[in-house]
Amino acid sequence: MSAIKRIAPFFVFGPVSGPLLAGVVYNLKDGRPVLAGLYAIALAEAVVFIPAVTAKLGLNLLG
Repeated sequence: MSAIKRIAPFFVFGPVSGPLLAGVVYNLKDGRPVLAGLYAIALAEAVVFIPAVTAKLGLNLLG
């Protein structure tokens, strides 16, 4: 059961955002808030900023 809880974020949240989210959670649990913050920034970039930039570039090609 412990192994299932450990690998659940990889399957639930996808191959990119899952490990980043797991990095945030595990580093906060282990008392490393700075490293957890860096994982959170990378997660925000992967989830929000990269798709937004890609969409903007794609719309520029159409217009």
